[in-house]
Amino acid sequence: MPWWMWLAAAGALLVIEMLTVNLLFASLAFSALLAAGANALGLNMVVQGVVFGLGAVGSILILRPIALRHLKKKPADYATNVEALTGAPAVALTEITDISGQVKLSGETWSAQSYSGTITAGSRCEVTAIEGATAIVKKKG
Repeated sequence: MPWWMWLAAAGALLVIEMLTVNLLFASLAFSALLAAGANALGLNMVVQGVVFGLGAVGSILILRPIALRHLKKKPADYATNVEALTGAPAVALTEITDISGQVKLSGETWSAQSYSGTITAGSRCEVTAIEGATAIVKKKG
């Protein structure tokens, strides 16, 4: 197969990879590039096929798992949604008891409770947990 056909195959596989984003087709595109290199060196079609096959197996079994591990790695301070609110500062809008209260948290008004004693209105506090739609807070400082 001519080298340009290997390059066309690699390009098509990369387009499919962009649609699926699972690194399988990127591994095959890498193998097609290796086969194009084998063609450029003047190797025959059988050797090009073997290079493609070995490249595919090697990249899928060795390179793909390493790349997936790095893509899925999250930083230590990575938190989203409710998890990101734990430890956030808040201001008591009303008196907060173990039963009820309200705080201003991230620009929003939240129901709040304090299991560490009563917190007066206007006090600065910190979110220790989120239980449903209620922020569990403690007095800061």
